[in-house]
Amino acid sequence: MIIRLPAAIAVFTLAACAASSEGASAPNAPAVTQYDTAEAQRRFDVLAKNFPALNATVMVGDQIVWEAEGGVARDDRDGVDTDYNIYSISKMLTGLAFARLESEGAVDLDQSVRRIEPRLPAFHEKVTLRQLLGHTAGVRHYRSDKDWIAFNDMRCDKPQDALGHFVEDPLDFEPGQKFSYSTFGFTLASHLLVQITGEATYDDAMRAVWGERFVATTDSEDADKAVNYMGEAGAFEEIYLSAECKFGGGGLIASARDLAAMGSALANGDIVPTDFALEKFTPGKSADGADTNYVYGMGVGLAESIDVHYAAHSGGSPGGRGFLMVFLEPKVTVALTSNFDGPHHADLATALGRIFSGFPAEAEESSE
Repeated sequence: MIIRLPAAIAVFTLAACAASSEGASAPNAPAVTQYDTAEAQRRFDVLAKNFPALNATVMVGDQIVWEAEGGVARDDRDGVDTDYNIYSISKMLTGLAFARLESEGAVDLDQSVRRIEPRLPAFHEKVTLRQLLGHTAGVRHYRSDKDWIAFNDMRCDKPQDALGHFVEDPLDFEPGQKFSYSTFGFTLASHLLVQITGEATYDDAMRAVWGERFVATTDSEDADKAVNYMGEAGAFEEIYLSAECKFGGGGLIASARDLAAMGSALANGDIVPTDFALEKFTPGKSADGADTNYVYGMGVGLAESIDVHYAAHSGGSPGGRGFLMVFLEPKVTVALTSNFDGPHHADLATALGRIFSGFPAEAEESSE
């Protein structure tokens, strides 16, 4: 067991915020005069006590306005510029690649996946790209811990190498009938993106669509990334893992700064036009009538208390947890990374998003 000694907590409030709690001078900043950075720090510190390392980067427009590093067993190189496993946040980045292609008229998301990859089993004929991106295709998820471990132990150079683990398995239900979360559905989508772009690798395919804005990379055995941990606070145990075969389903690594930069590209309309996002990133219903707020590989909706649209995704699995939150109208992006599957990051991400959008960290109580 390898236990890291605690390191000093570093907090950054960058020049974009004039090194104070005054409002940011960044382009597209919300019309507020003060950010509650003390409350942001307090909430960050509470969550950081549960992790070997926890990092936060907040951007307004295209400028970093606040960052924090914390945790109780930090390595010397842990930080906002260190790569961490981001797990299912990869789905959001992959989904946005397809959203960009659709916004440009370069792909029909309602076509059968077998038109793109005819070698798929015949029962995939009714499966569409849109269904894969919304978890309504019926492609299975992990069956058990043993299934997760077996897939994690695989080594893949490209998404096609991972398909044999699941692609011959029958669909769990008729495509489109209901929502059922599936990492394997996004592993298949990763392969289809490679086919559509004609690139050699998933990373190349993502760069072909995202351009230089795509600054994540696929995990690998020799990846230069943060140490992964299991265990519990006070007894963290270093583990070895590579999530490479998940590709766009959960196999990417990125730093908090890189995640924030990619989220900022969405907020600023650089991935898809803002009017496309506001029209298309809306909750809907599956064929069985159930509400679903999942489109293009991410959770979307309207934060009604502040009348702001958001797009977000969490990531979590042994050895890591993270969150990417984008508030579209105020152009605020929050990225969180860590190297332990501890408490969910959603509450902190939402609170930071509200604070740096100029709102209270929590919804105000109605006086009526």
